[in-house]
Amino acid sequence: MRKPRITAAAGIALTALLAGACGVPGAGGGAASSGFEGPRITERVTPEDVAKMGDTTLRVLADAGEEQTLKALVPRYEKAYPNVEVEVVTKGFDDLLKTVPNSLSGSDAPDLAQGNQGYGTDGPLVRAGLLRPLDDVMRTYGWENTYTDGALKQYRWTPDGALFGSGSLYGISPVTEYVGVFYNGEILDRLGIEPPGTYEEFTAALDEVKAAGQQPLMLGNAEKYPASQVIGLVQGQNVSSRDVRSWVSGVPGATVADKGTQDAARTVQEWAEDGYFGRGYDGISSDDAVAKFAAGKGAFLVAGSWNAPALQETMKDEVGFTLPTRPDGTRATVGSLGMGWHISAKTKKLPAAVAFLDMLMSEDFAQTIADVGRTPVTGSAEATSPVADAVNDTGLKLLADDGQNFYLDWASTTMYDTVGATTQDLLSGRTSPAGFTEALQKDWQDFAAEQREAAEAGAEDAS
Repeated sequence: MRKPRITAAAGIALTALLAGACGVPGAGGGAASSGFEGPRITERVTPEDVAKMGDTTLRVLADAGEEQTLKALVPRYEKAYPNVEVEVVTKGFDDLLKTVPNSLSGSDAPDLAQGNQGYGTDGPLVRAGLLRPLDDVMRTYGWENTYTDGALKQYRWTPDGALFGSGSLYGISPVTEYVGVFYNGEILDRLGIEPPGTYEEFTAALDEVKAAGQQPLMLGNAEKYPASQVIGLVQGQNVSSRDVRSWVSGVPGATVADKGTQDAARTVQEWAEDGYFGRGYDGISSDDAVAKFAAGKGAFLVAGSWNAPALQETMKDEVGFTLPTRPDGTRATVGSLGMGWHISAKTKKLPAAVAFLDMLMSEDFAQTIADVGRTPVTGSAEATSPVADAVNDTGLKLLADDGQNFYLDWASTTMYDTVGATTQDLLSGRTSPAGFTEALQKDWQDFAAEQREAAEAGAEDAS
């Protein structure tokens, strides 16, 4: 049995790399005034400050992927702040994105909630005035010393939610995550295939698995977004990260209808046509795909780094992880900091909410984040398994290469649906690679036009 290829790194410390990362071109610098008129945080919140609130409940709405983190955080928080009971509601990713606007606008809005970067979710939340800006909290707690402004641009917005990457800070996260390649070491060992390190080795391994009569890639695309992440992985081989991030952020003149993205779409379409994903993938959920891969279906799984704990628990030492390098030895793929944590503009429990974020973002909590299989950016931590070590070490290298591309669906309020539907059409042969990129570009251009019209209307109203 071949052991998964792992690195010798004993720990992770992403802070310095984030501090050196390049920002999205064309976006503004420091935070602009948000116009927020609520109380400011000018000193660190103390247990005494929270105790003055009396017995209270802090309501938290989060993605289901945060359950293990919150199970560790909440008891620690309630011990430090015994007058506060934390009430947590978690929802699956799609359900969260659909319900968070109504939750935050309701009469019983959560005090803290997660959104999703980009124009599809966070932009409308900012525009509706549902999120409290965090510039004062950032300055008080020194987050600007952990992240550069470039790294924080994915959480910055102008107060009208019209411009992504500039303005006030509305979210924060202690983790980084990205899409890579998990592999089944037992299958590769049986077929005499070495775990791939380069993209050329990866595609050659897929061909060898297929030639051996087995399924090269496990895919579950019922939610429509997983296949687009496969395209994003291949796109990272063909298109510069700067160009991808410019397009996602809405930089004028940017395009996704380029040869590199079309080539990536063509490659993934050919994999589908040649049976590399097996059958029925549009009817398989992403969670079921992970479970099927863990049970031995498919030699490789292109998926988010956040799946490492579940795969490690089931597959033990048979699971490995890699991110194929480009010809120059660098890495690029779809990824970001974690889904942003937001404080509700309606909260009347600001000290308790800020204390919650402080504990989540603390260096002391970084090891706990690593222990539940995430990659912390707020401090050093030791990996808990070979696959976690590979994920964390690769994350270091990805950030050092400035290769963390943003998710394509961040680019407009409708791009999530456009990318999902068009990707399904691409894999089924109902559209061409050029048709795929042109559909995304049209959505982007239509949204840019809407943004310009809204800005012009706002200027007229103000005059």
